Amino acid sequence: MNERTPAERKIIKEMADEMLRLGEGCTERQMLLKFTQAQINTYSEEARTIANRLSQREAA
Repeated sequence: MNERTPAERKIIKEMADEMLRLGEGCTERQMLLKFTQAQINTYSEEARTIANRLSQREAA
């Protein structure tokens, strides 16, 4: 993961939380209700990685 500013880390964490809240069927359209297209393009992969890690912890 790239070195991120505190503001970027906050967006990524919020995006990961939203992905977890929406569940496996989460769509880009749903994410656009809360995040900009630029944020999605920039941070979604990192957020998805975090969301997957968190969901695996919850399942354990």
